[in-house]
Parts: sequence; structure tokens; C-alpha cells
Amino acid sequence: MKRRQFLQYSALSAAGLTFAACTNQGSTHFTQPAANFGKLEKTDLQIGIVSSLDCLPLVVAKEKGMFKKYGLNVTLVKQPTWEQVQQELHSGKLDAAQTLFAMPLWEYFSSKGGKSPAKEEEGQSRRQRRDRDRVKSDAKTVALMGLNINGNSISLSPAAWKAGLRSRQSYSNLNELQDGYNKFFRELKTPPAFAIAHPAAMANYTTRYWLGTMGIDAERDVKFQVLAPDAILAGLDNGKVVGYATDELFNQQTLTDKKAFTAAIDRDIWRGHPEKILASLDTWLKANPITAKALMAAVLEACQYCDNQENVAALAPILGKSEYTNAGTNKSWQKILAGSYNFGALDGKAQVLKVPDFQIFHFQSTKYLQQPNHANFLWHSHAVWVLTQMVRWRQQQLTDYPKDADAIIKQLYPTEGYADVAKAFWLSMPKGQLKIEQPDTFVDLIAFDPNKPLEYLNGFELRA
Repeated sequence: MKRRQFLQYSALSAAGLTFAACTNQGSTHFTQPAANFGKLEKTDLQIGIVSSLDCLPLVVAKEKGMFKKYGLNVTLVKQPTWEQVQQELHSGKLDAAQTLFAMPLWEYFSSKGGKSPAKEEEGQSRRQRRDRDRVKSDAKTVALMGLNINGNSISLSPAAWKAGLRSRQSYSNLNELQDGYNKFFRELKTPPAFAIAHPAAMANYTTRYWLGTMGIDAERDVKFQVLAPDAILAGLDNGKVVGYATDELFNQQTLTDKKAFTAAIDRDIWRGHPEKILASLDTWLKANPITAKALMAAVLEACQYCDNQENVAALAPILGKSEYTNAGTNKSWQKILAGSYNFGALDGKAQVLKVPDFQIFHFQSTKYLQQPNHANFLWHSHAVWVLTQMVRWRQQQLTDYPKDADAIIKQLYPTEGYADVAKAFWLSMPKGQLKIEQPDTFVDLIAFDPNKPLEYLNGFELRA
């Protein structure tokens, strides 16, 4: 812990309670005529989504007519897992999809012969592993634009609560927090199961990062497993799962049912991290460049709509439709969009904090997000950070940072099409593709310089 000092507790506490003014200052184009990018190559589109809060821009674009405005007839196809989304995308059944920011990198290195770490595969069925291995083709998943930043949480079981662990804001000082968590994890007879949705999920990376800042080894002290929601709930009930890292809507329902409490939200681990993206295959993008721009324009309008507080009430009857979200999810997501987050204390006392930037779909003015930066811009530096973590944990058999990483990232996260859309929206773009993340962006107060990935990697004491 000498190299990576934990964020001072005063700053950690303030992060959850005070913010810069959060106002919707991005261009709001949905009141303007549709931009004309040219003749569409394709108008009927199938787009994959997963039941989560960050599919909201796609749902809004469908329900509020943004897709139709740009000449697109879109069907949203709900998928049960991120693996299934990618399977359907590669099969050609989907034109585009909501997927994980790191998915293009994950699949690229999978096609090079890498495999998921065994510890992360144990929770997968034989069919899931077989389906995963099919995602190896010449076509590559490429990002079109970002859908949101932030938006995940780390929640722990009632057993952790009974052992004395609490949400981070409940601790009076840093030593108390570190001692409590270290004591709990290290006194367990075997490494506890910790559930994630996919090894490439940002929640996987931020959770490992968070554990590391407390001196907990994510490879030896915890057993990460890919588990479906039902398996997570069963594991919480039988004590085999100590916690999970996920996005909403699942977490708030679990808290309401008193099956877990939220220990931390990932925007307090890395403020402004990328989360989900709109993606397609590179072959599809090459064949449909004009359609891709129209698609991005419709989704960008929807992202702006979602960040406007005046529209929160209008979103209520939309996301709850069964074709978009799973049965059993509650309406707590409306409170999240309105700026309140429930940490789900298990003692009956309210643990609701103001977190207006729990999830940002386009723009809110915060210390870490200032114009012309916005949530839909694809920073190549974010992909550099993800790649450092893939190497850190030896995902896809990566043991060294690739020498051709810049070329790979440029290929998988192209920006030219989105730049044309942004121009049509009178939306300024950041200069360059690499952004240094300042020390106060991360929970451990360690800056990230994307120009020095090897130096950054060498700074981690805990790694695979």
C-alpha cells in the first residue's frame, strides 16, 4: 500500500455529499429539424439492449420518436446477457447494440486466442462458454458513441452487514474503513464469491481497483464469478455470494428486498468513467456509414433528453415497459434520475444521499466534466486505461501492454462519424483523444496519464 495510497476520508465523504452545480448545458437538438447526412443505406434496424438503466437513451429514442425523425424504423430487441448481445450482433440478427465500453477490446484480444480467466468463468454454464467462443470472426465490434458515464454500484450481502461492514459514508475515518473491510475478507475461510455481469464490465475493473486501494487482493482474497441476477439472489440467500458489482435497475430492487446494501458507487472510485456504448460491427459500419450517423444523431438527441430534469416524469411510463426491462424491477430508478441514491441500509435507517451525477447520459457541469467534454465522446485514453487493467489482471492472456495499442484503439473506437454528428448538433468536441485523469478523479488520488501506460501499470502492487 506504499505506492497506492487511499483517498483521504474527508474527500471520500465529500464526494458523496457535495457536487458542483449539475445543469444540462449540452446542446439540446431535439427541438430542431433533423440533420441531413445523406441517403440512408438501410432504414429498418434491429438494435440489442439489456435490461438496465443505461438502455434508457435507446428506449427514449424509440418511444419519443427520435429514430423516426431521422428516417429509421427501429426495433429494440431485449437480450438476457451481454454475451447474448454480442452473439446476436455477430450473427447479423442485430445491426447495432448497447454494450460494454470494454467489449471491443475484450473481443479483439479474444480473437487473438485469449481466454477468460478461470476464476471468472466458473459461474458460467457450458452453453455460455460455448457461445462465448463462437464470438470469433473477422468482423470486429466497434464503438459508435458513448451512451453514459458512471452508473454502477458495489453491494454486499447481509452477512457482511452482520459482520459490521457498512457503506463508505458510515465510517468516521479512513483507518476504521480499511481495518473493517480487511478484517472481514481475510477472516473468511475461503475467498468469497463476488458476482459480476461480464469480465469486460466496467464494474469488474472499478471493483478490483476499489478493493486494491484497501489492500484486498482481487485475485486471491475474492473469487469473481459471472452470474445471472437469479443466481446472485440465490447466492445471497444461501451465503455463497458475498457481494456483486452491477448497474441499475437490478441493484435497487435487491436493496428494497433487504438482500444487500450498497458499499460504494463507482463514480466515487473513478469519477466520469465510461460505461456503456452504442456499437456495431466494423463491416456493418463500412456498409452503412450514413445510416450510422443518423442512428447516432437520434441517440444523441435522446441522451440530451434524458439529462434534462424536466423530462424525468415523462420517463416514468417508458422504461418500465416489459419489452425493455425485466419484471420485478422497481421504480427507484426514477429517484436516481432525479438525483437521489438509496444505499439500502439493513438496519431500517434511511441511507439516501443526493447523487445527481450517479449516471450522466450527455452532460452535467461537474468538476470532472466540463465543456466541451461530454459523456458521448469516445476518449481513446479511457480505452488505454481499460487495456492497462486487462494487462494488470491478465485477461485474455495479456501479460504485457501491446506495442500497437494505439493503432488497435483507433480501429476499435473510431471517431470520424460521431464528429460529423456533433458538428451537425453545433456541439464542440474536445481537442485530441487522450485526457490525463487528475488525481482527485480516482479514489486513491493517483493520476492516470494515458501517454505513460507502462509506468502506470508498474505502479500497481496488487495484480495477477
